[in-house]
Amino acid sequence: MSNVTLQSLKTFISQRLAVAAEEISALLETTISNYEEEINRQRKLLEEESSEFLISEAGIQHAVRFRVIIDHDIRKITFQNGIPSSVEDLSKVLKQAFSITTDIGLQYKDADFDDFFTLTTTTDLKDKDTLKVVHVPPGIVIPTVPQERNPDTSDPSSADVPLSVDSQDAVIPSPPATERQSLWPAIFPIPSFSYTTEMALRQGNEKFLKDGTLLTSPCVKSDILERLAETMFSYTAYPNDPQRAAVARSLIEKHPCLREPGSHNGCYGWQQSLKYKCGNYRNKLKAHGKPELLINTLKHKQDGDRKPAKNIKKPRKSEVNYLPPHPVGETDDSLENTRLELIAANKTKSNGQMINDMMSRTYSCRRWEVVGQSIQVAEFKERWPALFDPFQINEEFRRCNTVPLESTFFAQLDRYTPKLLELFSSKGGAVGQRMKSVFVELIQDPCASVVKKRDVTLRCLVEYLGESVQDLRTAEDKVHQELRPQSMRIYVCHKPDAVGIVIDGTPVLTGVGTLSRACCLLLGLTYALNLDYPPKLVRTFEVFQRLFVGLDMLQPKPTSKYISLKNKLLA
Repeated sequence: MSNVTLQSLKTFISQRLAVAAEEISALLETTISNYEEEINRQRKLLEEESSEFLISEAGIQHAVRFRVIIDHDIRKITFQNGIPSSVEDLSKVLKQAFSITTDIGLQYKDADFDDFFTLTTTTDLKDKDTLKVVHVPPGIVIPTVPQERNPDTSDPSSADVPLSVDSQDAVIPSPPATERQSLWPAIFPIPSFSYTTEMALRQGNEKFLKDGTLLTSPCVKSDILERLAETMFSYTAYPNDPQRAAVARSLIEKHPCLREPGSHNGCYGWQQSLKYKCGNYRNKLKAHGKPELLINTLKHKQDGDRKPAKNIKKPRKSEVNYLPPHPVGETDDSLENTRLELIAANKTKSNGQMINDMMSRTYSCRRWEVVGQSIQVAEFKERWPALFDPFQINEEFRRCNTVPLESTFFAQLDRYTPKLLELFSSKGGAVGQRMKSVFVELIQDPCASVVKKRDVTLRCLVEYLGESVQDLRTAEDKVHQELRPQSMRIYVCHKPDAVGIVIDGTPVLTGVGTLSRACCLLLGLTYALNLDYPPKLVRTFEVFQRLFVGLDMLQPKPTSKYISLKNKLLA
């Protein structure tokens, strides 16, 4: 009997435990469900409050300040209504505020890398950031990331005018009346050929990849050479050996079936064929009156130079538009009348835009005088007084080389200044001692301005290259007659405080402001007047040309000093 009772008790307990477990489980599920609902409710409330806060913040535009570097100037601008929504709008504001008339790109200084990067979106910017204005040469497009416009964003034109703005009238650069618009490319673009040639090349490339068969067809080769010579002439009338070699390499890289068996590089024969084809192509164009070709004919040479290969006038410093033809519809007489009008307009300086237009239209006349007639600087200044102005020197350099002068020069100088100063400080010997005497100016002034750093860097650069600053710069207490015999010199005077340039004893520029700007403008004048570099400063001007403004057409071969300096800067 007791066993039956015990068994019933166990059964009863088991049933009650099972029921209790079910009740506990149900209660737990209910509690969890209520807890999750409460969490969701709190999350929604938080999101609503956050959304309302963001909306209220978006309605309030905070003032944002930027430090803006423009060439050799440093400015400040304040946006009272917040940062413009796109890079394009920001560029428009800066161009309007600082009277910039050329196309520009923008760079911002990244705090992590302490270097400038291309600005693609304004979301990268914050208050008190540093912006750098980069002038864009014609034909170059700065890519930007498209952004949606916010209809509530204030018009960018409402931005505050900066603390200091140029007071000069805005002058829009006129399109140069020249036939070439770009430098020789780093990688030569192989053009398209005739339909039959393209078909033959496509089939030849397929066979070459299949079994290594080379294409040898005289008709195909003739068409290729003709088209390549035409494309090369669009960059330069006198391509040199490295340029022809670059074209030949690009050709066999794009069309491997054109490789030459037995050649040490697979394209030496193409290189030689291009040499003769370019010569034949120039002979054809002489009949069309191309000035840069006619000037080297025996008829147009001086009596003592009437030999085919003597005193050939062609670009020596990578000039793009060395001797262009007159603009369409213009003659010698019409351009002479324009020159006389230009002299009259320059005396009043009433219309800068008109002067710039006339300077652009008469560019071919000036090139013929400095290249074909080798006119003296003093006489040339009397005939073209408008040229001897910093703005027009910049414009003349752009007409000649398709790139801006000062903006490019100073952007590259600022880029390499930290590395250059590091190299100068580690230099030993007598040269190092001379540079350290200049370095003292920066050591004594840790917060030196950008302009002062540029001047010190350039003075040290001359010494580092084994040349003398005294051959470039003359420091005087006052302007006096001793500057007259100088062939090409920058003078720095203290009474009055002035920086200027003398060429062949003629003061061509005064009131330049700084040594660095004088160096830049002196480089521009050597191109505008077709002058050779000063014999005692060839290495310095080579760095100016190749490194600071990027004009390096592979010839002449760079000096060992330049190659060594460039390798150390890029290390």
